[in-house]
Amino acid sequence: MANIVNATLNLWIYTGDFGGKDADNPDYIIYKEKKVNEDIIVFEIGELVRDYTEVLFTGDYDSIQQSAWAEWQMIRTYDDDTVDDTLVGSAIAFNGYGYFEDGINPQLSNDVLISNTTIFHNCNSATEKIHIPLLTGSGGATEVTYLDEYDVVIRRETVTKETITKITADTTDYTADITSLTADTYYLKTVSSEVTEEIEVPENTSTIEILLADGTVKTLYIRCIDCSKYDPYKVSFLNKFGVVQDLWFDKKRTDNLDVAKDSYKRNILDISSTSVNYSLNKASMNPHNVIGNKRLILNTGFVTEDHNEVIQQLMLTESAWIHEEGLVKPIVPKTTSFTDKTEVNDKLINFTVEFDYAFDTINNIR
Repeated sequence: MANIVNATLNLWIYTGDFGGKDADNPDYIIYKEKKVNEDIIVFEIGELVRDYTEVLFTGDYDSIQQSAWAEWQMIRTYDDDTVDDTLVGSAIAFNGYGYFEDGINPQLSNDVLISNTTIFHNCNSATEKIHIPLLTGSGGATEVTYLDEYDVVIRRETVTKETITKITADTTDYTADITSLTADTYYLKTVSSEVTEEIEVPENTSTIEILLADGTVKTLYIRCIDCSKYDPYKVSFLNKFGVVQDLWFDKKRTDNLDVAKDSYKRNILDISSTSVNYSLNKASMNPHNVIGNKRLILNTGFVTEDHNEVIQQLMLTESAWIHEEGLVKPIVPKTTSFTDKTEVNDKLINFTVEFDYAFDTINNIR
């Protein structure tokens, strides 16, 4: 059997419609030779793909950009001088992650792309909808049933897309006769760009039953946030699965402004031909380079234990937004410590999170 000697990986990474790559100009061409005493050639592409998975979110759940397409061609040369260039593939990539305890290249969810099973929602708002990200197709979600508080079916819909095969793609191991792909952001091989489905939950839904391709059912529960004297605020953030998830904060909110500035002392003397004086209305100490940064502290109100994981992912996120004043503003979680809470120890579970607005108060964009 021939043994592999070297390999060249042609890699395309792009957004937009699937198949829209420039076939003659790969984004990366990577050449590697097999090391002595090793039987495989390893290509690390996770960080390369990550650079192209920029998340763009404006509040419109139908137009979220949170993934990128990856296509590749592997050209393998063997010690008998034969060349194999037939190995090609494609994937959709999300900027997700696993935990250290999950081991190398962990598999994330291939159906419901949130960690909590209880979803708190502002039911008092007629304009606010619940959006739940799903993966569909082979191995993923195929059908969603919405039930009211009396377990009466409100609506049932099919969400199956094109057939997809789950693969992973952080490290790619190639030998002479087999191919394995492994990853910490998992990918899906597909012929359709619609492998994710942002389902919009109808009003008065209390339970969501999601039928998976293997015949099992995942159940999510909807709870309305308590009415209170405080205005509720929705925060959206990029979770561990690499998709946008919503979280409501409906208790006390505190706003703060931090200001940094320099100052200089100027001469205010008014010298004329007949006198020397100065105005009591002119400042001799003048500020400059004034920078203002707003921050806010939000409280979730009473939530369930499965929100420990949600808050942890919120604190680890690289992208977050708050919905307020008709706008979707970027924010950064500032809280740097987290204590896991349980109903046994804490009775009622509330999380307090501090955020910085991700922009200066005084517009300095030039």
